[in-house]
Amino acid sequence: MRSTGRGLAAVLAAALAMVVCAGSFSPVLAQSTKPYSMQLLYTGPDGQAYVKDIQVNARPNGVVDLLPTSGVEIHRTRPGFSIGWHVEKRRQYVITLSGRGEIDIAGGKKIILTPGTILLVENGTGKGHETRTLGKKPWVALWLPLKDQTSPLSP
Repeated sequence: MRSTGRGLAAVLAAALAMVVCAGSFSPVLAQSTKPYSMQLLYTGPDGQAYVKDIQVNARPNGVVDLLPTSGVEIHRTRPGFSIGWHVEKRRQYVITLSGRGEIDIAGGKKIILTPGTILLVENGTGKGHETRTLGKKPWVALWLPLKDQTSPLSP
């Protein structure tokens, strides 16, 4: 059973790589050191949820080292799914594979999650955020919990 889990993790990692590069892969891009863009969802000093764009630098071979993770989960939420204000129980990456999701945060701002979107979630305190599935298709995302749950990147 343990080897099946490792095999699934390898397949998911390959799928993630395809999603991140979907539609834009070329041998030149694969060797690029151009930073990757992702979003950071965090709790501000006022207890409200905020988002900011962050850049993650690639090594000369085009590979980006993400923070170490402790596992991989696939989440599929049905069309019409919605959950009210909540905080996350852990720091994690949320990477949208298909469908569309939406997160409401402070000031009525909305984060739209489309295939290839990488969100680093550190919103574990305060008012939190609302989450919903958009459209008529399920929203499918990989959740990658971080090994280090104590060192947020939040400003």
